Amino acid sequence: MAMRISVQPGVQSGTNNVARSGMSLRRKAWLAVFAASGLFWIAVALLVWQLWS
Repeated sequence: MAMRISVQPGVQSGTNNVARSGMSLRRKAWLAVFAASGLFWIAVALLVWQLWS
């Protein structure tokens, strides 16, 4: 006996949206990490420049 499983369109698109929002959140988190790191190193460079001048 063959069994056929069908997924309703609403269920499938809901899981896809959850996966997309997770990827979007992860991308935003990495951008925040890189931006904070960049600001930190700019502040360090300005501090060094201030001390050496």
